[in-house]
Amino acid sequence: MELRQGDLFRNLNKDFIKQITELAEHLSCKKDDVLFKVGDPANFFYILLRGVVTMERGRGRWYTAKQPGELFGWSSLIHRTEFAASAVCDMDSEVLKIERAPFLKLLESSQQDKATLYEQLSRMIGSQLLNVYMNTAS
Repeated sequence: MELRQGDLFRNLNKDFIKQITELAEHLSCKKDDVLFKVGDPANFFYILLRGVVTMERGRGRWYTAKQPGELFGWSSLIHRTEFAASAVCDMDSEVLKIERAPFLKLLESSQQDKATLYEQLSRMIGSQLLNVYMNTAS
């Protein structure tokens, strides 16, 4: 999967996307693997390539990433120091893991791409929060 296919990276410069790809670590995960836990340092964010990853807090599941290109672990992109949820693979999955510090440094090199990315990030977070609300409303 190309990063451009995911909502977060839509409309970004090709060279910029290539640099992001070079920062990413490809992970193959097994069912029940935990990618991060509540309270872990939010030093990375993740992009789903294949599979299903659920965000959990306590016994509650509040969001499930199912679509290739979906972003999760976005706490690191909004300058939180810790993850507010745990990420658990519901099936064998593949993800890209991107470290926050070099990614944020890269963003500083292109203000246009930075603005576009954060606009799209706000849409994604809003959509995820609406999904959570719709699934928990009685």
